[in-house]
Amino acid sequence: MHKIDSYNQIRTLVSQIRSLRKGFVTNFYWDDNKHNYWIDEGGFLYEEYKDCVLLIHNNHSFSNLFFIATDYDAVVSALQTMNWDCTQVIDIVCKGDGITERNAFKSIGFEDYMSLYRMSHVGQMVVSDTILDSSVCYGSVEDSNIINEVFQRDFDPLCEQLPSLREIQDFADRRQLLIVKDGEQLCGFLIYEITGFTWYLRYWYTSPKYRNKGVGAKLIKTALVLGKETKRQLFWVISDNENAIKRYEHYGFRREDMNDYVIIKRK
Repeated sequence: MHKIDSYNQIRTLVSQIRSLRKGFVTNFYWDDNKHNYWIDEGGFLYEEYKDCVLLIHNNHSFSNLFFIATDYDAVVSALQTMNWDCTQVIDIVCKGDGITERNAFKSIGFEDYMSLYRMSHVGQMVVSDTILDSSVCYGSVEDSNIINEVFQRDFDPLCEQLPSLREIQDFADRRQLLIVKDGEQLCGFLIYEITGFTWYLRYWYTSPKYRNKGVGAKLIKTALVLGKETKRQLFWVISDNENAIKRYEHYGFRREDMNDYVIIKRK
């Protein structure tokens, strides 16, 4: 395997596959902050095959696999040539039930793990003169350590694409991390991004002790007020998280026909 050293290198690999003119499939979408950290840490690798490039990000106990290929058969063929000593995780992002794509991977030992779907709202969600909640404030770099502990303890790394500590610190620096505290106790946090006219919810969490006390509502309302000029708001939600889905629907979000099927091959 070879280390990835820049975004331009990935662009070159994409161009090589496209130049074959046999088709194009991928589950990799560049993120300046996240993927530059992967490169800096040295754990972002690639392997080239005839009609496919595999991208591998090594975590502590599993590897996230990404592909840039002419079709899914090329991905499956490439995976069969490799020897793995850890659990492998692949996200299949597509419209519909993804059954053809999932079955291709199941033929070589992968199994369904989790599914997510995208929810969105189009148009402004709050009026321009809505007042910010004074109990919500921006999280600091110092808060990042506590929030990182929450991610490690209460989130699922296999399907929720957890941020690293450096990423959390960057969200704080960019004022994209909102928190509610009770003294020194973290009640909840929310991480969001705004790109152009799109508001994107990354993570929304309330500590168990403070649930059903309006903490989550304060966080999301504040984040929406801060993004009041956006024209579209969206995020991914785990498909069987009924409580969260009901809350999102309450705020006007609706399901899209865009799904993320997380499949794994256990060690």
